[in-house]
Amino acid sequence: MQFSYLAILAWQPIWHVLLPWPYGASNIWLGLAALVPMLIPLTGLLKLDHRALIWCGLILLIYFVIAVMEAWSNPPQRLPALVQAVLVVCYFFAFKMDTASRKDDQEAVKLDGTLNR
Repeated sequence: MQFSYLAILAWQPIWHVLLPWPYGASNIWLGLAALVPMLIPLTGLLKLDHRALIWCGLILLIYFVIAVMEAWSNPPQRLPALVQAVLVVCYFFAFKMDTASRKDDQEAVKLDGTLNR
């Protein structure tokens, strides 16, 4: 989960700043604007705080919408946009797996009174 979020974080400057036109915008201000919202919950993500993980998912919904819009409407940027969309889906899949694991742990504690791992 952390890997996919950090990969999306690294992908923003690659896509918006480093990729040449027409595959990227080659605009440093767009790259910074794409990074700032993702930096807000970063400390909570690194601590695996559940609320921060939820906020990361909400922020990544915006990035997913942008990726789908770019893939649909801008053919030269289709591949970079699809890379971003796949990374966001990987985050959501990892979050779902983590949530299911936490739920199983909570049920085990309710049944036994202890955490069995």
